[in-house]
Amino acid sequence: MAEQAEAGGKEAPAPKRSSKLAPMLIGVNVLALISVVGFVLMRNAGARGGGGEGSGKAASGEHGGAGEASEGGEKRPGAKKKGSTPDDMPGPMLRLPDFVVHLRNSDADRYARMSFEVEVDTEEDKTRLTALMPAIRDNFITFLSDRTIEEMRGSEAIARTKQALAVRLQQVAPSVGFRALYLTDLVIQ
Repeated sequence: MAEQAEAGGKEAPAPKRSSKLAPMLIGVNVLALISVVGFVLMRNAGARGGGGEGSGKAASGEHGGAGEASEGGEKRPGAKKKGSTPDDMPGPMLRLPDFVVHLRNSDADRYARMSFEVEVDTEEDKTRLTALMPAIRDNFITFLSDRTIEEMRGSEAIARTKQALAVRLQQVAPSVGFRALYLTDLVIQ
């Protein structure tokens, strides 16, 4: 090849060096992605497998309180009904109208706009919940308007708020089996 380069009067280009930084960064990103996926899968398996206190969805309050009836027969928020769909299959969803509330704040006027969806066990539960919408809205607005901006920031604060709202939902609609309360939109101004 050197002879060809000399014959043509041109030098052959030097081979390019590959940077070791790019493969290293790719490797770090892949490890981080695997760690996150593994954490999510383990967390979901713990929520389904359950057993101990705090391992299920209802105990952790992550999804608004889907759970089984307690030992004394007392229904907790989201208690399952017989004949409901399996846990791994989503139930019927009911979108609640948006909530716009004035937050309790002494410094400035602050408002929160929130959207929720409720996962119920059956279509019949969805119909029952729809009929109770004025009472649900009243209960939610009363609770939310007493929150401060600090009580609405961060994942832990939102999880506590969802758990409290799930309890209120069960109080308003004790005959409705719901699985979860999902926060689908949150804007604070």
